[in-house]
Amino acid sequence: MQAVILAAGKGARLRPLTHTTPKPLIDLCGKPLIEHVLDVLPPQVDEIFVVVNHLREQIIERLGDSWNTVPIKYVIQEPLTGTAGAVHLLREHLQSSFLVVNADDLYEANDLAQLAKHSMAILFHASDSEKRSGALVQSSRFIGLGPGRNAVCGAYVLDQRFFSVDPVEIHVSQYKELGLPQTLAVLAERETVAAVPATSWLPVGNPDQLAQAVHHFSGEVCG
Repeated sequence: MQAVILAAGKGARLRPLTHTTPKPLIDLCGKPLIEHVLDVLPPQVDEIFVVVNHLREQIIERLGDSWNTVPIKYVIQEPLTGTAGAVHLLREHLQSSFLVVNADDLYEANDLAQLAKHSMAILFHASDSEKRSGALVQSSRFIGLGPGRNAVCGAYVLDQRFFSVDPVEIHVSQYKELGLPQTLAVLAERETVAAVPATSWLPVGNPDQLAQAVHHFSGEVCG
């Protein structure tokens, strides 16, 4: 199984840390965020693609050409066209079902293992707060995006059917991007996309979330 790790973003909400360090390499209890992600990839992953842009030389130097004997290949996303745009860069290299995860989200190994059992699936996490664009789930199926309490975790299993749908354009601040979950929502109108609940999920997109992640890991990693 192939895995795609999305690691190209500039990490604007974590500045000034990300002025000199790419967000995937921000330290969390003695280990960069992206290595926490690599450590929980399903055992059947036999090839890894890392999509890079901002300060990419640091990521490439840190990870090298393999992780625990699994080969790593790097793809430069220039310009930054969003998560669906990143996956489309790899269209000619991806075969069968493949896993897509964010480099700055912290997942549980068993959750990704459950996700990998499906040919197409999305990981979601029950939230205490209402989401404007949450995962809509019906009978363990992902049926679209809308208001609700199911946060989209940025982890997916996709196959070649994903490329049969034109990437959906979204607005992020003043920029236009191509959104992966939005594109998957269109595909879910005609194809079965499993919805897998996450037992744990920690996004690390801003200083408060980074502090929460450090607190979460303090007992098992930092202590």
